Amino acid sequence: MAQCYYLDYISRGIFSSSNDTYICKLCNKQFSPDDLQVKYTCKAEYGEEYKKCPIYKDRKW
Repeated sequence: MAQCYYLDYISRGIFSSSNDTYICKLCNKQFSPDDLQVKYTCKAEYGEEYKKCPIYKDRKW
């Protein structure tokens, strides 16, 4: 599994994960854990799909 280096996971519940979110540190966009962009791009089960993300490509060092 390849995950984007700029994707952070934030757990907001002690006993439940219903309020957990992913946050992109490049664009500050928040995603739910079951968001399709996270599943297929930011944290894909195969390959390095995050490298195809336009935000990742346009990042400034």
